[in-house]
Amino acid sequence: MTGFLIIAPVYLQAQTASELETVLRADFVTWSQAANFILSSTDKNFKGSPVEYAASHGWTRKAAPDDPITLAELSYLIMKSFNIKGGMMYSLFPGPRYAYRTMLSRSFLQGACDPSLTVSGENFLIILGRVLSAEGG
Repeated sequence: MTGFLIIAPVYLQAQTASELETVLRADFVTWSQAANFILSSTDKNFKGSPVEYAASHGWTRKAAPDDPITLAELSYLIMKSFNIKGGMMYSLFPGPRYAYRTMLSRSFLQGACDPSLTVSGENFLIILGRVLSAEGG
C-alpha cells in the first residue's frame, strides 16, 4: 500500500480518484487500464485511446483491451512509453522478454516474480511509482 501513497498525487492530476481506486483493488490490471495510466503519466500526445496508440506503435501484442497484462508485457509497455534504454540484449531484440529483464535489473520489479504472471492493481501502482520516481513523468 505504500507504493500507492507515493504516486497518488501524480495520478490525481490525470486520473480520477475512482479510477485509481478501481485499479488499486483489481486482482489483475487490463491492457486498457495499464495503457491509460502509463501513457497519461508520460508527455506523449496521442489521439484516441491509449490502447490504440500503443498498438499502432507495436508496443502491445494482439490482445483485447480487457485482457490481463503480464509482467513481461507491462515491462515492455513501460519501457517503450518512457523511452527507457535497455541492455545489450534488449537493444538487439527489443520485446517483452528483455524488457522484463531490464526492469528487474533496474529494480523496478522486485522480489520473486515470473514474467508470465498477471499484475495486480496494487503491484501495478507500485511498479509504476518506482518508474515515475526514477524516470519522471
